[in-house]
Amino acid sequence: MSLRDLTLEELEELEQELHENGEQSNYGYYAKLIDIYKEIYKRIVPLVREDRAMYYHSLQYTRKLLVTYLVKYGTYLKVNKLRDDNTAVSSLKKALSYEENIPIAYYRLGFLAYKQGDYSQAVRYFQDALNYHKLGDEPSFSLNQQQEFHAHMYLANSALYVASSTYEAMEGLSYSSAKQLPNLALSPLYETLRDNEQFLKNHAFYKISKGQIDTCSKDTCEEIAENGEKNTLVVYFNDRENILFFNGEETIITPGQANMIRHFLLSSNEKNPCTRITMKDFFGRTGTDGEVKKNTFIKSIERLRIRLKILNMPDLIDVKQYQGETAYYFNETIPYIVLFRVDDVFANDYVS
Repeated sequence: MSLRDLTLEELEELEQELHENGEQSNYGYYAKLIDIYKEIYKRIVPLVREDRAMYYHSLQYTRKLLVTYLVKYGTYLKVNKLRDDNTAVSSLKKALSYEENIPIAYYRLGFLAYKQGDYSQAVRYFQDALNYHKLGDEPSFSLNQQQEFHAHMYLANSALYVASSTYEAMEGLSYSSAKQLPNLALSPLYETLRDNEQFLKNHAFYKISKGQIDTCSKDTCEEIAENGEKNTLVVYFNDRENILFFNGEETIITPGQANMIRHFLLSSNEKNPCTRITMKDFFGRTGTDGEVKKNTFIKSIERLRIRLKILNMPDLIDVKQYQGETAYYFNETIPYIVLFRVDDVFANDYVS
């Protein structure tokens, strides 16, 4: 049955069913969720015209939910476990069609354009990222300090690439035109580009362990992942997959599971456990009490714990009762290293 044939209540039930079943298939999970949110949003728009007081909040909430999934998970629309740059670009642009002020979306678009060598487009995106970041209206979509600095670096480099290609084209002009130009000394320009590129390469990833946040290169990440210290869990968000490494074993995990294990490692402990309330941003529409359904939350954590057992390591996540809720936390049984790109849309949640 088409989503257009379902009622609003049926659409919400379908969304909850997807969350409760989890990312079981390798295809379609995030695409289905986003399609559901698009359809719900489309249904609410005319209702707002009829009764703004009753439906406006719901419209705003649905739009935020849709935008969040497009920005954070749009790269996984083709295959749940694999990132795809083309789908990321289209999803980020779609998010901006719903909400203009998303600094991290412009940043990601700039990074992807830069990666493809489209430097003139990258200039525009990085400039927009910095301009909207200054407005500071939406903290969850703003840039952290490292991203803001990198945006300036990428913007400068993109402009330098545009300038260098322009100068090269000018040198190819006919003699009668070229002789009017000043002496073009391009070597300082190329040196600056080379130095900037090396800096960005050396600081492309966060490397986070207990009590320590560093930046490093992709090569360093690969070395850590492949030759990690004994009894140390490595969580590596590389450019294609999310992978766990432990004592020579590895397993690819879904983006949802990867983001949850990152959250447990970096944001929880016995005194500050995670509940369905504190982790509601990992799920979609809330239950009748205004929070994530208890069953949905518990099932997702249990699936994650089962997945972690594949690596034959101690159980990292303990459970307790906390403020009347079932809560989970990282028990610090083993050390960890978490590796993810500075331009990761989740970075602002863990690095200020």
